[in-house]
Amino acid sequence: MKPWLYIHQQIFSRQFSANSLPHAILINGATGSGKLEFAQWLIYLLSCQQPENINNNQENNDQESILQGCGHCKSCLLLNSKTYPDHLNLIADKNSIGVDDIRQANGFLQKTAHLGKFKTVLIEHAQTMTQAAANALLKTLEEPSANSVIILLTNDIEMLLPTIVSRCRVLNIRPNIGQALLQSISGECLKLESSTELNNRFINITQLPELTDITINEAFKNFKECYINLLSGQHVESQLLQQLLNNEHGLRWLEQITVNLLREQFITANEFSNMLALDAELLNNLYKVIINGCKVIKSYTQANKQFVCEQLIMSISDLIEQTKINGQES
Repeated sequence: MKPWLYIHQQIFSRQFSANSLPHAILINGATGSGKLEFAQWLIYLLSCQQPENINNNQENNDQESILQGCGHCKSCLLLNSKTYPDHLNLIADKNSIGVDDIRQANGFLQKTAHLGKFKTVLIEHAQTMTQAAANALLKTLEEPSANSVIILLTNDIEMLLPTIVSRCRVLNIRPNIGQALLQSISGECLKLESSTELNNRFINITQLPELTDITINEAFKNFKECYINLLSGQHVESQLLQQLLNNEHGLRWLEQITVNLLREQFITANEFSNMLALDAELLNNLYKVIINGCKVIKSYTQANKQFVCEQLIMSISDLIEQTKINGQES
């Protein structure tokens, strides 16, 4: 379990013991923050027939205990084999969660538990619910069945209906940034050139994939090199476009590198100072077109990603070329 989740485990363990857990829990956090890990811990705890106490800090026996599933009772074993009858893991069909999916979950929650006390439903990527699906879930949230717990996971809480959010206990996962974050994950952090490649002064939770997966780390370095080459005047638009289309992290990396370049305008002796001479106005304009492209793809589930990315690369190239022309004229 990621160390920044311990405090949340303690709080929910206390509520579980006091029989005061909320019926709906919305876990919001960036990819890699531990949303699913925390949700699975809670599901095992709610299902287990003999929950156990653990202490995450063996040097401090006074630390508040955390409860967890035992791992060997009938319920835990069935959960491991994905055959536990009192839990439903709702998986999105294609790119969205439809109203039929939510109706299935609503019907499931109305039934009496077979083995445990609780009926649980896990909804990953809750922000992909259609309007009809969200409205169907809203009725269940307003009139929950006894001993039912719905857990929703999202990396973009603003995409959810405010009425959905208001009827859930919201858990925002926000660990430290920079060196504090690196130290907290030192056990799994890559022993690579991450500090220079990722600009560790501004490392945050969104960058955990690059920090903890060597393949993603290498892909990031290749992406950054390609983007830097484009900003330096090399014609690598097609290469950068392919990386955007083929890598789920591409748009985030584009934004991240641009923001770091902009930050570096105000910090001396930086890694980019000998490579690029970009003014703040250009970087601001680049950031605006990148954010707009990300917004289009996020807001419209049917958006043509290839078309949006092509337009984005063209806009970036046009900005770089116009800045070059303006510099020559002045």
